[in-house]
Amino acid sequence: EDGTYRELNMDYPFSATGFINPIAYLNEKNRNWYSNRVMSNLSLSIKPISDLTIRIAGNIENTDYRWDRYDTRKYPNSSGAAGIEMTNTLELTSNNTISYDKTINKHSFSVMAGSTYEQYVYKPLSITGTGYIHDILESYDIGSAEVMGVPSSSYTEWRILSFLGRANYSYDGKYLATVTFRKDGSSRYSEGNKWGTFPSAALAWKMSKEEFMQDIDFISNLKLRAGYGVTGSSAIPAYSTINLLESVSAVLNKQYYTGFEPKASYPGDLKWETTAQTNVGFDLGLFDNRIQLVADYYVKNTTDLLNNVQLPTSSGYTTTIKNIGKMQNKGFEFQVDAFIIDHKDFKWNVSSNISFNRNKVVELSGGKDISGTWYSLTWMGDYVNLIREGQPFGIFYGYKEAGYNDSGKILYWNQAGEKVIKSGLTEEDRTYIGNPNPDFTYSVNSTTSYKNFSLSFYLQGVQGNEIMCLSTGSANYDYGWGLNNFKEVLYDHWTPQNTDAKYPVISSTNTYAISDRFVYDGSYIRLKNIELGYSIPTTKLGISWISKGQVYISGQNLLTITDYPWSDPDVNSRGGATSVNQGIDHFSYPTAKSMTVGIRFDF
Repeated sequence: EDGTYRELNMDYPFSATGFINPIAYLNEKNRNWYSNRVMSNLSLSIKPISDLTIRIAGNIENTDYRWDRYDTRKYPNSSGAAGIEMTNTLELTSNNTISYDKTINKHSFSVMAGSTYEQYVYKPLSITGTGYIHDILESYDIGSAEVMGVPSSSYTEWRILSFLGRANYSYDGKYLATVTFRKDGSSRYSEGNKWGTFPSAALAWKMSKEEFMQDIDFISNLKLRAGYGVTGSSAIPAYSTINLLESVSAVLNKQYYTGFEPKASYPGDLKWETTAQTNVGFDLGLFDNRIQLVADYYVKNTTDLLNNVQLPTSSGYTTTIKNIGKMQNKGFEFQVDAFIIDHKDFKWNVSSNISFNRNKVVELSGGKDISGTWYSLTWMGDYVNLIREGQPFGIFYGYKEAGYNDSGKILYWNQAGEKVIKSGLTEEDRTYIGNPNPDFTYSVNSTTSYKNFSLSFYLQGVQGNEIMCLSTGSANYDYGWGLNNFKEVLYDHWTPQNTDAKYPVISSTNTYAISDRFVYDGSYIRLKNIELGYSIPTTKLGISWISKGQVYISGQNLLTITDYPWSDPDVNSRGGATSVNQGIDHFSYPTAKSMTVGIRFDF
């Protein structure tokens, strides 16, 4: 009421960021983003002779980005804080090919050769300041700050040059063959390892065109396929193979000095990560292709697997990237498309797929386990994921619980089969406690129309994966900060009268280990999208200037069926697809539900 904001006053110890005033956070923190992007494309196609085509194409994309932020003097404990971040990104690509296509009687073939080039340049700049006598200019007079932060800037550049070739052959549309070849060179790799060679070949037999298949009326199409190919990955940061220095500042004898020290990441002598895949499958069409089935079996062997590896602090570094070993993925994929009803007024099409994948770490450098990132949270400090020979990639590795002791503290099983509290555990007591990799994934897409009405929906599902929910640990087990907990903590915590409780005794001295307590089934099925539409009969209404019109209402992520207790089972907070850290949920923002009402017109 008096125009000031006050922080919460609690009788519990808390950090400066432990509690915030949400109204002040909304009103007194200003954030503005600006982006200018210029994209330029040029392509040229030349046919000097019949069947020969030369294509030259280039693309330049330049992006200038700026982020201004300012915390006003009205924000609690703030004297005014400003910051500006600017980046310039330049991306260059060039694709140049020459191709020749020819058909002679029943023989058709085509050959192509070419080169591609990619270059990426990234230049960021950041400056901050605190302590302002007024809020009028915000970040637009950053030099008027009482205390200026140390400006920072950097430069990143990488390049990839590739040479490629492809040859296709077909005889009478029944026998098909393809051979491809790539040679890629990346600036990110070590000297002597910058180039990788990646060949592939595929064969197909369209059996439905053979004479002996012509009397089988219900088979419209049948094609058998087999292929083998090698691909490479250069998904590592630039300069990962170079011993980089970074600037540091220090005060010696009352003088301010700037020097350089090695960066925290140790450079690795890296090679291309390569994946060799063998694939066999078939395409089947039935009843004039009203039912179509695609089935594949694959085996993918990845060698020289690239991954971050944590180092002991005694080495002077924290992490490095290594070619850590070999991994195998194999499985089945099936897709069915069915035109179930195809009448004039009523149509119904369904498309569905299901994938089964099994993952195994085949070999690691020196046979040594590789642990995931160490997480330092208020209620625990530990790693969650592990890479181990013979196990799936990124398994959860921790301790198994054994109930509570007489004081309501959590007990764990040690290697000798004894029940001990956390302080009695050792690294050797760890064991397998979960797998973030699903047994299978699936989806169903249905489209139905009756006269001018249409209804479509898309279902997505995952089955058999597990999630390490660090969110529950921070929300329901951290009793020392005076934060709010779920209601069930109050009604189902350990007491002498409730020794089988879900939660331990409420105490600020509780300590926890990464255990099966925090592992949950992550299976779910989700209604990703549903839409009901009505096509406006523009012709019948005599509206000639509109060729097509539709009114629709749609919903996204409206329904999710799952036993997972937190906000969203479709989550991976702490790592990408190739990271050691898989299946972790730590306060990930849930997928939004939304409803849309709209009109579409074609003029």
